[in-house]
Amino acid sequence: MVVGPRRGAATPPTGRPWRDRVADPDEPLFTMAVAIDLLGTTHHTLRRLETAIDFAGERPSGNQRRYSVRDLEVLSALCELYDRGLSPQTVATVHRELGLALPATGGARRPVR
Repeated sequence: MVVGPRRGAATPPTGRPWRDRVADPDEPLFTMAVAIDLLGTTHHTLRRLETAIDFAGERPSGNQRRYSVRDLEVLSALCELYDRGLSPQTVATVHRELGLALPATGGARRPVR
């Protein structure tokens, strides 16, 4: 029996195989709901931090904001600062000073330690 693509299966927007996309830490795969769950934060907190650091997020399909693993690493560090009582504006200043730029901000990324 020859197995082809599933009927109605969508072609990935990048044209790359799914295994390559999942293994790529820069591939925006996670929706906001998943990001909130993984980060253990709230929708309100995530939006507030995104506004403060001027992060628009990628919207590859369906106009849903998507996050990569690297985005989640940076946002995790920022959420931790916010949870310790820093204001979103102070978190944004720390973000800029440490060079923890997300893709939408156009800066070079460095992993969070």
